Amino acid sequence: MDTAFFTELNVELGGAAARAELAGTVNSEPACGGPWSDELQHGGPPSALLVRLAEQLATTAAGRSDLVAARIAAEFLAPVPVAPLTVSARVLRLARSAVLISAELAAGGRACLQARVWLVPENHRAAGPHSGSASERAPEAAATAEDAAATAEDAAATPENRDDPLARPVFDMDGFPYARHLEWRAVSGAARRPGPASTWARARVPLVAGERLSSLQRLALVADSASGISSLVDWDDWSFANVDLDVHLTRQSQDDWVLMQAVSEYGAGLGMARSTLSDRAGVLGAGLQTLLIRSRRD
Repeated sequence: MDTAFFTELNVELGGAAARAELAGTVNSEPACGGPWSDELQHGGPPSALLVRLAEQLATTAAGRSDLVAARIAAEFLAPVPVAPLTVSARVLRLARSAVLISAELAAGGRACLQARVWLVPENHRAAGPHSGSASERAPEAAATAEDAAATAEDAAATPENRDDPLARPVFDMDGFPYARHLEWRAVSGAARRPGPASTWARARVPLVAGERLSSLQRLALVADSASGISSLVDWDDWSFANVDLDVHLTRQSQDDWVLMQAVSEYGAGLGMARSTLSDRAGVLGAGLQTLLIRSRRD
């Protein structure tokens, strides 16, 4: 087993504030290999890597350490090879309330994956029906705000969330390199059985050697598998490659495990995979993929 999805990440930062840029190189390890070819990456690792690059650039450009990545919109322009890649990122928007970064991976001088990543200042105060100043709330509501928040969090946690993932049976997703570098535990459905499925997943190795995954990195790494676990066709006869990946995050998590509840819908050559992403405290965010459904027999 490889020690990381990516190694030898070397980047240089240039410019300042809204003109800050990042450029460099990275080596893709065999662990990135996807289901259609060991030489082509699964979409999870490169998408998560672009989140990591955006986080680094945003922190430098804004001169602050409280920014967290909240959303990635990735577009696959070409298959991402398991090979040395060039990386780059630039600032699209720099404000006190949010930072928008554009990041790109290229191979052999050709762009293969681009993404926009939004980052916002981390706020430890949860918004909701009990938010607002004390003067805006009834005294009894203010006195029970902590209890109400705890009740809401408990309601968001499904029975699956409360489980110990390791108590669940293994979800059979070990047929290709990327899948073997994650740990999978079944909740419902099966990897090769058509229809919706739910599984716990966590990385066995770091995204980048020596680094811990951030919340959005962790979700992007897993969410690109939604189309695979909930596919509606035989993998040997059909491909369902995604051309994009959108992941939205609602809060930060320190949990290494992600619960992915996925469903796919197919039309005439097109499809969509949707996922709800949670940790053991409740919902974390959501993922969405556009799929190209093609026969592998043609």
